[in-house]
Amino acid sequence: MSEKDTKFGSDLIAALKEVRAHRRGETALPTRIVDSMSARRVKAIRASLAKSPKEFERRFGIPARTVEGWEQGRKLDVAASILMATIERAPEIVEATVAKNRAA
Repeated sequence: MSEKDTKFGSDLIAALKEVRAHRRGETALPTRIVDSMSARRVKAIRASLAKSPKEFERRFGIPARTVEGWEQGRKLDVAASILMATIERAPEIVEATVAKNRAA
């Protein structure tokens, strides 16, 4: 490293070399497959926390029609899947965040 080089710059160059080697088939990079959230799981999460999609909307800010669509099998994108998983694990945090944003 010269005086002008930074650790970030060196790390970035190393990462790009790793990407190039991967693209050439010279190295394998670790991967993670994220399962999509099923309609059954969405419905179970919603039912465990709210009697209806409307109540779920009031608590978590996700439109009732959107939740209904997910419960009927419309695919969730990655962000929606993460949000639902977060609601499943820590509903009080999501609910408090939604309430705080509404008050602001």
